[in-house]
Amino acid sequence: MKAGQLRILSIVLLAILFLSSFQFPALGNSQQAFSVELSLPEGWSLQDGFEKPLSRNVENRGRWIACSLRAPSGDPVLLQTLPQESSGPLYFPPASGIRTDGSLGMGATYEVVAEDSFRAIAETHPYLGGSVTASLPGGDILILESRTLPLAALLELCRFLAGSETGLSPALQ
Repeated sequence: MKAGQLRILSIVLLAILFLSSFQFPALGNSQQAFSVELSLPEGWSLQDGFEKPLSRNVENRGRWIACSLRAPSGDPVLLQTLPQESSGPLYFPPASGIRTDGSLGMGATYEVVAEDSFRAIAETHPYLGGSVTASLPGGDILILESRTLPLAALLELCRFLAGSETGLSPALQ
């Protein structure tokens, strides 16, 4: 390699290292941070939240909302809501004990939980942890996910959020 080429290469590498220390805003249809008002059980905390349009026409298709929560034990939980008009009503298979995802899945099991008016689908994924999905009173879908929090704790939080009149703020529904 000639001295001139080596000099140009070193300048390019220095420029790459210098520019990599700056953050540049992403372009396109990105998620937007927003403040969330959410009533949580004692000991739970809200970390942050974002919303993302489900299509370019937000007025007609709704928005996907996600929040990071922290359990009293410190375990992280992802809370998501999907509007019914974009996702359709939540399908509940017949309640018949624990089922598997069969030969198409990755070893996940699920169970339909039905207690009074509360209905949810509780899933355990061997590599991804647990998730609980339920319909909110207005028809929107609530999804809670955690790799480390026990499924029983996710169900308890889901019951609180889905059944509490002050649980999810109108901004999240």
